Amino acid sequence: MNIKTLTENYSNDIGPMIGTEAQKSAFSSFKTRGLPHTKMEDWLYTKTHDILPLNFEKVSEKGLLKSVKVAGKYQIVFLNGKYSKVDSFFPEEISVELVYEDNLQLDEYKESKDDIFAMLNASASSELIHIQVPKNFKADDNITIVHLSSFESSFATPRIHIEVDKFAEVDFVEYFTGDDNKAYNNISVTTFELATGAHSKHIKVQAEGNKAFHVGSLYANIAKDANFKSFTFNTGALKARHNLQVFLNEAGAEASVDGLYTLNGKQHCDNFSLIKHVAAHTNSSQLFKGVLDDSSRGIFTGKVYVNRDAQQVNSEQLNKNLLLTKKAHVDTRPQLEVYADDVKCAHGATVGQMSDEEAFYLQSRGLSRERAQKLLIHAFCSETILKIEDDQIEKFLSEILFESFEKETFEHIDTQEIKS
Repeated sequence: MNIKTLTENYSNDIGPMIGTEAQKSAFSSFKTRGLPHTKMEDWLYTKTHDILPLNFEKVSEKGLLKSVKVAGKYQIVFLNGKYSKVDSFFPEEISVELVYEDNLQLDEYKESKDDIFAMLNASASSELIHIQVPKNFKADDNITIVHLSSFESSFATPRIHIEVDKFAEVDFVEYFTGDDNKAYNNISVTTFELATGAHSKHIKVQAEGNKAFHVGSLYANIAKDANFKSFTFNTGALKARHNLQVFLNEAGAEASVDGLYTLNGKQHCDNFSLIKHVAAHTNSSQLFKGVLDDSSRGIFTGKVYVNRDAQQVNSEQLNKNLLLTKKAHVDTRPQLEVYADDVKCAHGATVGQMSDEEAFYLQSRGLSRERAQKLLIHAFCSETILKIEDDQIEKFLSEILFESFEKETFEHIDTQEIKS
C-alpha cells in the first residue's frame, strides 16, 4: 500500500472523529503533509508504509493491568492508551487531571505543526492528561508513567502535558511495554513546561512488543535557570521513531538530551532531535549511543540550533555506534545551525565494530575473549545510563537492558556468532 492511499484512508477514517477547533487545526496540518515517506528530509531513512495498517482505527479494547516493575513507588497508568485512575497513585500535592477534547484549546497543543504523527495524535485524541507539579514541591521518589498495550492492529494515542512550577523538582520515567504477540500501534505525545528554577527528568523506556509500531514525540520548554534531563532508551518494537524537541527559552536554562538504542533481529529505530537555544547564556549537551546486532538498523539525526541573539551558548553533541555484525546498519547526521558568533559548539559521530585492542587488553588480564566482549558491550551502554545520575533509575534500566538485549546478544557471543 502506497503512502498516498494510506493518507487518504486515514483522513477518511479520522474525519468523523473531529469535533473541536483544536482538532480541526491539527487535522488540517496532518492532511497538508500526509503520512511520512522517505522523500521527506526528516524521514529520509524510515519507511512507514510497510508497517502501518490499511486503515486508522482507535483502540476500543479495554486493557488490564498486569504486574510490571516500575522505577519508584509512584505510578500513573495507561491501559491501551487510556488513563486508569484506579490503578494510579502519586503524591497528593501533584494534580493529575483528565481533560476531554471539548475543553482543549489550541494553545494546549505544544508540538510543531510539522510533526506528522503528533498532528495525527492531536486529531484523534479525545482526552489529555494534565499533570501539575506545584511551586517548590520536591518529590521524594520517581513517578513512573506506565503504558501497557494488549490490543491488535488499531492505534493508541496517549497525550500527556506536564507543568513543573517554579523551583519544583520531580522526575518521571515513562515506560512503554506491551504484548509480544500483538501488532499494535502506539502514537504518543508528551510535553513539558518547566518554570523558573524547576528541575525535572524525563526517562523514556520504549520496550514495546516485538511486532509493535511506536512513534513518540517529546516537547520541552525550559525557562530561566531551569534544568531538564531527557533520556530515551529504545529496546523494543519492530519499528520505532522518537521525535525530541527541547527549547531553551531564557538565560540560565540547561538541558541534556541523551539516549541509548539497543537493537537486534530486524528492529528499526529512528531518533530525530532538535535542541534550540532561543536565549543567550544557555547550555545543552547530547550523547546518543547505539548498539546494533543481527540485521537491525539505527538512525540518529540531531540538530543544535542557536538563534542570532543567543550569545554565550555552550553546546556539545555526540553520537556513537557499535555494530556487532556486518548486516547491522546505522545512519548518523549530527548537525549544527549557529547564527550567533560568541558560542562554544561541537558535534561528532562514530561508527565502529568491537575493538580488538580493548579485547586483547582484557584477555591479557585473564579474561576469556567472550567475557571481554560482553564487558565491552555493557560498558559501552552504561556510559549513557550513568548520565542519568539516579541509582534507582539506572538499576531499573540496566535490568531491562539485560533482559531485552544483552541476554540474547551474549548468547550469540557464546556461540561465536559475533565476529570482531
